[in-house]
Amino acid sequence: MKIKLVENTLALRRSGATYSEAFAYFWKGAVRELYHKKKFKWKWLKRDGTLTYFDFNGAKLPDISHLSEDFFLLLVVFEDTFLVSCLHQDNYDKKVVLPLDKIMREGPYGYVDGTFDVTVKKGDVVIDAGAWIGDFSAYAASKGAIAYAFEPIEETYRWLCKTRDLNTEGQIHPIKKGLGSSECELKMTLVAGNSMANRAHNEDDNGVSSEKVKITTLDKFVEENKLTRVDFIKSDIEGAERDMLRGATKVLQKFAPKLAICTYHLPDDPEVLEKIILDANPKYKVVHLRHKLMAAVV
Repeated sequence: MKIKLVENTLALRRSGATYSEAFAYFWKGAVRELYHKKKFKWKWLKRDGTLTYFDFNGAKLPDISHLSEDFFLLLVVFEDTFLVSCLHQDNYDKKVVLPLDKIMREGPYGYVDGTFDVTVKKGDVVIDAGAWIGDFSAYAASKGAIAYAFEPIEETYRWLCKTRDLNTEGQIHPIKKGLGSSECELKMTLVAGNSMANRAHNEDDNGVSSEKVKITTLDKFVEENKLTRVDFIKSDIEGAERDMLRGATKVLQKFAPKLAICTYHLPDDPEVLEKIILDANPKYKVVHLRHKLMAAVV
C-alpha cells in the first residue's frame, strides 16, 4: 500500500499537480492508513505487565480502544495533537505546518516562523482548556512541561486522572472545572457519541443529557494557586474560547503566554478572539491558520 501511494503521488506530480497538491494527496493517504484501527493499535498501544496504554513518543494515554466512540475520537485527536510530534520529529516550522494545515481536520497546536515560536518548551507552565482525557496535557508533560488540565465533565475527568497517573515523569494537574469569563455554575449538554463536543447548555438542548459544572476564570485560578508564570495556553472549548480569554486578561498582560486557540466554532471567532487578545496586550503578534489562532509576544 505504501509503495502504491508513493507511485500514485509521483504520477500526480508528473501530471502537472503542484508540489502542495501532491503533498496533500500523499498525507491524506498516509493518514488514512494510520487511522485503520488495527494498525493504529499495533503501532501505538503498549503493554506493561497487565497494564495497556497508548504511547505517542512518551505521551501516554489510557487504553480506550474498547470504547468505540471514544477510540474514534482518539484517532481524530491524534492528528491535531500528535501527528507532527510522532511523524515529523516535533518540527512545527511553517514549511511543515502550512501544507498540513490545508488537509488536517483542525490543524496542529504549534507553529514556528523565525522568532515567532508557539511551541511547548521544557519547564513551561501550560494551561489546557478543554483537556478531554488529557491528550495535549500528556504531550506537554512528555516535553517536560507542567500542565494544568481543565475538564469539567465527570466521566471525562476520570479518564483525565488516569492520564495523569500514566505520565508520572511529567506533571499533569487535573482541574474539574471549566474556564470562562466569570465564576459560576452552568449546565453543559453532553453530546452523545462525542465527549469532546460537550458544550454550554442552551434552550435548543432541552430533552438531552446535561451536567451541572463549575466555571472559574484563569485570572482567579492563577491568583488563588499563586502561579508565578503561565507560558502556553491551548484552548478547544466549543465556542467558549472568547469567554476564557476575557477571564484571562491579567494573565495575558502579565505573562504574555503563547496561545494556540481554536477559531472554528463560531463564525466571527477569528476577529473576536484576536481583538480580545490585542486589547489585553497589544504586544501580541497573531497568526491565523485555517482553524486555529497562534499568538505570541516576540
